[in-house]
Amino acid sequence: MPVFSAPLTRYLTLAVLTGALLSACGGGGSGPSQTTPATPAPTTPVTPAPVTPAPATTFSVSGILTFPGATGAATDDTPAVHAARTTPAGGTGEIPGEYLIVTRPGLSVQGLGTLTVTTPDVGVTTLRRVTGSSAAGLALYRSEQTLSAPQSRLVAQALLGQPGVQAVTPNRRLQALATPNDPYYPLQWQYPALNLPAAWNRTTGAAVTVAVVDSGVVPHADLRDRTLPGMDFVSDPDLAGDGNGVDPDPTDLGGDTDYHGTHVAGSVAAHTGNGRGVAGVSWGARIVPVRALDTTGAGSLADILDGVLWAAGVPVDGVPENRHPARIVNLSLGGPGACSAAERRVFAELRARQVVTVVAAGNDDVDVSTSSPANCADVITVGATGPDGRRAPYSNHGARIDVMAPGGNSRLSVSVNGRAYPGGILSTVRDQGGQDAYAFMDGTSMAAPHVAGAAALLLGQEPTLTPDQVRARLRASAAPLGSRCDVSGGCGAGLIDVNALLSGQTPTAPAPTPPVTNTAVVVAALFMDGDTLDASRSEFTEVPGGTLRPPYTLRNLKAGTYLVAAWQDTDDDGQVDDGEPFGVYPDPLTLSGAGRALTGIDLTMEAAAVTGASLTGSVTAERARHARATLRAMTGSDGKQSTP
Repeated sequence: MPVFSAPLTRYLTLAVLTGALLSACGGGGSGPSQTTPATPAPTTPVTPAPVTPAPATTFSVSGILTFPGATGAATDDTPAVHAARTTPAGGTGEIPGEYLIVTRPGLSVQGLGTLTVTTPDVGVTTLRRVTGSSAAGLALYRSEQTLSAPQSRLVAQALLGQPGVQAVTPNRRLQALATPNDPYYPLQWQYPALNLPAAWNRTTGAAVTVAVVDSGVVPHADLRDRTLPGMDFVSDPDLAGDGNGVDPDPTDLGGDTDYHGTHVAGSVAAHTGNGRGVAGVSWGARIVPVRALDTTGAGSLADILDGVLWAAGVPVDGVPENRHPARIVNLSLGGPGACSAAERRVFAELRARQVVTVVAAGNDDVDVSTSSPANCADVITVGATGPDGRRAPYSNHGARIDVMAPGGNSRLSVSVNGRAYPGGILSTVRDQGGQDAYAFMDGTSMAAPHVAGAAALLLGQEPTLTPDQVRARLRASAAPLGSRCDVSGGCGAGLIDVNALLSGQTPTAPAPTPPVTNTAVVVAALFMDGDTLDASRSEFTEVPGGTLRPPYTLRNLKAGTYLVAAWQDTDDDGQVDDGEPFGVYPDPLTLSGAGRALTGIDLTMEAAAVTGASLTGSVTAERARHARATLRAMTGSDGKQSTP
């Protein structure tokens, strides 16, 4: 079992927060030491002029707590915790002036380098062909003029009148959802839930090719000899992180991706039985990494669809041929909106080529009909369950769901060998120091690769099955969730049973998961009195469950300076322990003047990083830098303490 440890910034945070909680709750131990001011020298008494006291003012602080965190990782010894990505509020993510054009069959407009349209409000607009697949009848065109969003929509309407144009889709950005001897396998509660141990007694998988169209994949010891040559389809050099556009290096460059694609790849096909790390669903599958999400964790629809076509072996103009076409394509990504004509064309092409497409349902707890590509035809749409066997509270739902698979719920803790761990999905990532790591993540992004891996096991056993037959077999072998779905008819055929999938037998009740416990999450506004902490003037609130992005509000705050922090009591012992998710707002808040409500103080829960791990070059680094300075001032530390 891994042992959690913490770097200096984490240690100081725990010390401060523990002290505040113990002091506020009257518990044992002492909080930060209180400095006794020196006795002032005698002075001549002065009678002050009468002053009318100012009316008392109070403040409130509120925001969103993203649970349990989208940054921070750990080395081989320390699984970290990450949260499901949800669709950002506001807007569809459309990119003005960019259009995916689907042509009518047999027409050659795709060969045109430029198109010109005229509209009354915009005038003459020239569009240049950027990329595409002549074989699939799809290409991306970009306006040479800068267009506003309303102007871009007018041009899109005008393009529909061009000869040979069948459909126009505005380009947009989508976000980033036998018993192994691997030491962390006991933490992979999801495999018994899928009846995978019994399935592995039938087959551990053949060399079926699975494309992971995502943020890319990093070299990792648990993916060694499991990855094939891939491609980087991130076309915007400013967002690619590598200084160029499309290239043959699909390495995930980090940033805000949390090494999402590497985590997904590990769930599909991590090297199993090698005595290290974690196990993958299919021990024989091979991964074709396709990078289509940039360093922000998002990507344009055009880049994603080019990557999907290439992964399936469809020629993409100007890109080298894929020598290892995939039988299965996994898409752990999506965004709001209807399924576009461009997406419909691409997924129909994959189905015609006998390629199975598996898509995450989305993490917004809404009907999946509002999220693409999960709402497209010709794909297998996957919702998520937690370690309690219920639909995960973030998982999208609805009639378009095909099946469910474990995606994790870190609002719950799982007890293994007497120790509590977050109830997320554990898989391969890289830590902030560039070393191999393993992290807990939540999301339908984590559910989809379990289905992709199960499909790989099935196709290894029965390679002539069509995509429609694979979908039918998955649905027929799933166990209905019933009331555990929490949305009537919203969880498709239910939780997949991989043993039933391979045997053709009736699905059975999944093996029991380890004990599961609801855990408390506390947000605190810690009052800073110079370099000391005054717990008596601090405020605390417990955050309700049921969502991975709950709101919080701290009321009745007096004027002064506060540090806002959050903590999850994973082991339910009332103590702030190393390894438990926590979050700190980057800057101290100074409340002064008339009382008011301060909003938008959003926190991201982070897991403990391994002692000595580098915090350079990431979002966490900036957060940690501010936290270190703040906590040093609060504790009087010189920053040279070592972790216990």
